[in-house]
Amino acid sequence: MKYKIRMASGFLYRNDLWYSKAHQSLNVSARELLHCFINELRFSKRKKNKPVQYTNNDSISFTEIQFREFLGYCSTTYLNARNQLIKVGLIKQTYRGGVGYGDRATYKLLFIPGVPTAEQRWQNYPERNWSDDIPKLKKQLVGVKTQFKKGQSGRKTKATL
Repeated sequence: MKYKIRMASGFLYRNDLWYSKAHQSLNVSARELLHCFINELRFSKRKKNKPVQYTNNDSISFTEIQFREFLGYCSTTYLNARNQLIKVGLIKQTYRGGVGYGDRATYKLLFIPGVPTAEQRWQNYPERNWSDDIPKLKKQLVGVKTQFKKGQSGRKTKATL
């Protein structure tokens, strides 16, 4: 799948976001992933005296495969960048995904106009981080009872002949 960027659109980074501790602590791959998430935003037409309204902020999705093909990074770089964005409070995962084919993880951007101030975690970053919200691997449930225990070898003790 090819990732296409709409060259006619863009996003204005406000100074309070750009110079914040949360944004300045990001590495290059996390900043590029953040910009890829921003490119996924869709907005409604601007009405008179009203700010821009983003219609899909709760369901932003940008997969590892798109990240690898478009930017040339590996999967672990994507995961590290995503985890860093969650840790500093710039994004929040709304759906885990990965259940079947086409089931993607979705995210919410917490710094765009229209997000309530109480949800803008990135403003509290140096004092607080959100590393508890980083998705962990699910426990391995298959084969737990049949795994070798400590001090046990894989060979049978009795001869079968």
